[in-house]
Amino acid sequence: MKATYILFAIGSGLVLGACASATSTPRDMENGPRPVIVRDDAQIVIDTGGVPPDKEAEIKLLLQERDSSARRCYQDVLNEKHTREFKGTVKVIITIDTARHGKPRVAGGTLGNQDVANCLLGVLREFEYPKLDRGGDVQYEYKFEPQY
Repeated sequence: MKATYILFAIGSGLVLGACASATSTPRDMENGPRPVIVRDDAQIVIDTGGVPPDKEAEIKLLLQERDSSARRCYQDVLNEKHTREFKGTVKVIITIDTARHGKPRVAGGTLGNQDVANCLLGVLREFEYPKLDRGGDVQYEYKFEPQY
């Protein structure tokens, strides 16, 4: 059964309601989730998964600090091409585990050069990332353009 949950503010509490989807049967609607009232005195912790914001900021700072190693990947190919037209972005998603290892993958971009992408992924695998309580993904975008 699919259900859509809606959160309503009523007085000093919150009510979580459920709406049955078009694929629900009458029996699902009878036995489905009931509204839940959350009172002011209850502490709510919503676990959404992923990397906590403070750790994500720490990871992005690490990537910025080590930007020169990523730039080396681009610069090596640029030196071969000798053209200012060789520029663009590489978007990566890095899956970081609890052992501080990263598994990066290219998620898009406009550069479109496999040599730069492979080198960049190799560099990102070598980094020691901040300690996480559980694994998660961080997205980062590199912007490459000639400096001359």
